[in-house]
Amino acid sequence: MMDDATRAQVTAADPARSTWLTANAGSGKTRVLTDRVARLLLKGTAPERILCLTYTKAAATEMQNRLLKRLGEWAMLPEPELRAQLAQLGEGGDPDLPAARRLFARAIETPGGLKVQTIHSFCAGVLRRFPLEAGVPHGFVELDDRSAALIRSDIIEDMARNDAPELADLLALQSGDSIDGFLASLRGFHAPADPAEIWRRSGLRPGQGWDDLLRDLFPGGKADVITEHHSPSGAQRRE
Repeated sequence: MMDDATRAQVTAADPARSTWLTANAGSGKTRVLTDRVARLLLKGTAPERILCLTYTKAAATEMQNRLLKRLGEWAMLPEPELRAQLAQLGEGGDPDLPAARRLFARAIETPGGLKVQTIHSFCAGVLRRFPLEAGVPHGFVELDDRSAALIRSDIIEDMARNDAPELADLLALQSGDSIDGFLASLRGFHAPADPAEIWRRSGLRPGQGWDDLLRDLFPGGKADVITEHHSPSGAQRRE
């Protein structure tokens, strides 16, 4: 006998229904989706004609592994156990057991494998097939968050070296990965930017200069140990 929750899952996994499913974490959504794909395959749908989209790579991998594991078990189960599993899945009556046993081989022999993908990878695949129509360069690669952060950091460092040396102080204050969070916080500015707001978001008091910063960092006159010297151009620098 099925309880109400299991009965609802079997109903949601029926591929003959168009289903909108909402459920809490850990309530069995991945199982329902896996059951639905398995039942599609049982009804003769070619593996290459099934597309499953999810949000994360981890979820896509989990779903594909679960499906292949189930199909592999069906290929090896004795007839009574296989009939029981198919009945629990919602495929009772007189299921085609030989066809169920062949599903694992069909799935792994499908060119490109079962299409269980993230939304991002699916969209990237469409763009790669139609780059001219989409207006993107042929052979493009996706920009992930880590690569984007490195590019932004390189741009700031290049500007500090060549065009805006005052950014060197910003790099010193926002070292490491924090520079990316700092830049993200600047998106709310409207032209022209408010200098006081820039100081505040940098963790500084409005108008706070180098000498003020030294006094804050080295209280009690300890900043005197910092030496001054002059560069060849005559610009004063502390280190």
